[in-house]
Amino acid sequence: MQTVGLTANTANAHAADAVRRVCDTAGRLGLRLVADAATGALAQRTELETVGLVRALAGRVEAVIVLGGDGTLLQAAHELEDARLPIMGLNIGSLGYLTSVDEAHFDDALLALREDRFAVSERSTLGATLVRADGARTPVGLSALNDVVLSRGTCARLVHIGLELDGTPVTDYACDGVIVATSTGSTAYSLAAGGPVLMPETAARVINVICPHSLGARPLVIPADCRIVLRCLAAPVPLLLALDGRECGSLDLGDWVEIEQSAVIIRLAGLAGGDPYAVLRHKLGWGGSLARRLHRDRAAGKERNA
Repeated sequence: MQTVGLTANTANAHAADAVRRVCDTAGRLGLRLVADAATGALAQRTELETVGLVRALAGRVEAVIVLGGDGTLLQAAHELEDARLPIMGLNIGSLGYLTSVDEAHFDDALLALREDRFAVSERSTLGATLVRADGARTPVGLSALNDVVLSRGTCARLVHIGLELDGTPVTDYACDGVIVATSTGSTAYSLAAGGPVLMPETAARVINVICPHSLGARPLVIPADCRIVLRCLAAPVPLLLALDGRECGSLDLGDWVEIEQSAVIIRLAGLAGGDPYAVLRHKLGWGGSLARRLHRDRAAGKERNA
């Protein structure tokens, strides 16, 4: 690989140093970088090529490096969803499930791109169509890599949401909202709401209820090709529809949203030989004492560098 795109969370206090480090490493490796204008301004490198917006990297580069956290990677994935470019996340954020390369391995990541030795995980997405009570249909112009959420928004009272799967009524929830998560999104909002963790390429979805007014309401894991309908049955105010945290519309009484697998595939790049279980151990603090985890992480680092 010879040409790689670069974008960063410019609001991050460490972004400028991280961008310059990536530029210096790329220069040593003979890797040509093209950055969006905001990222280029941080770099202060006259040799760095720039384009106006992240979406303008499509057609000019072979892959894209994202410096930031998961939110920055999600934003880049949305901007580039039609380009099918490998997107590699270098984590300068906080938790970082999607931006899985930590700062200790930034140089390894750039070398892997230069030598075409990286792994690609193809992640499915969700599409949504908003349907009004009179039958008027409006496709949502965004694919969700993480989740589709129907919630009460800023209202303080619970709402009633009906769930249908493949045309069959399943249940009605009295709750604060419902999350429909991809396997990728199972470690995002759904996890915080008590949902299960799915391995990244699992062909399944999670339906998770936010603060249900029932002890019997539990998360459902369903096949990825299942057609999901969420109906607004009762609510004091319009329900808020959000895809990957972006507000995409509202539902009044009698409206519903149809959620199905989208044709959009997001290609996430990472270091070859990456272990998704190790990521969970590290990010979630699994595996016993801190000392034992640190010892295991150091051992894994030595093996990778051998």
